[in-house]
Amino acid sequence: MSQGISSPRILVVGASAGIGRAFAKHSIAAGAQVCVAARRRERLVELCDEAGGGHIVTGDVSSAADCRRLVVEAAEHLGEIDVLLYAAGVAAMSPIEAIEPDLWRRDFDVNVIGANLVCAAALPVLSPNGLVAFISSESTAETRWGLASYAASKSALDASIRHWRHEHPERRFQRIVMGATIPTEFGDQFPADVLHLALDRWIASGISMAAMETDDVGRQLSELLAVMWNHPNVDVPDLCLDPRGGPWA
Repeated sequence: MSQGISSPRILVVGASAGIGRAFAKHSIAAGAQVCVAARRRERLVELCDEAGGGHIVTGDVSSAADCRRLVVEAAEHLGEIDVLLYAAGVAAMSPIEAIEPDLWRRDFDVNVIGANLVCAAALPVLSPNGLVAFISSESTAETRWGLASYAASKSALDASIRHWRHEHPERRFQRIVMGATIPTEFGDQFPADVLHLALDRWIASGISMAAMETDDVGRQLSELLAVMWNHPNVDVPDLCLDPRGGPWA
């Protein structure tokens, strides 16, 4: 941490891969007390071994009971939570008319309902200047063929964040609008033929193929959220991270 910036106590939900993992790694390296939460314990063990620290909490955010439990266990370890980053996320890739009901439910269970239940559980154990940050998506302001259920779920998350702010003005709830970032596990389960079609359509519609490096994003978020927590009289309701040039390799 920079001189004058103290280290927060952090809970990262969705820390087994991607941005959540990179954020947790850099936060641990900076001296923060970090609880990492995800379904896959083995991935969390790898993260903590690599980072040289961190406390593991396992849970599935599609389970209401797990949402409450992982916050309780994190608070038992940390005492209070200064920064909660909700980085868990899933996406279905499909033409909208072909999205199966279970895929709609999965996207909303993880991206919206889980986020809200974790936030609700965390309110009583947030420190006085604590903040909750949610990773949203640039897809809410764009129309990307094949990502209807994901974009709809992130739009619902954005609406939820507005309501958290309205009903709890004493707290800070931050929306992080995330641009394209690689490598992550975001598209690992996308059918290859549908993904290729989607990429062609995105390019044809003028959507940039530039992307940020996941490790860079994790480092920057770690630094930014620590600064925000250290300056409790300043709110940053919306933070947008976008790639600067450079196409996908």
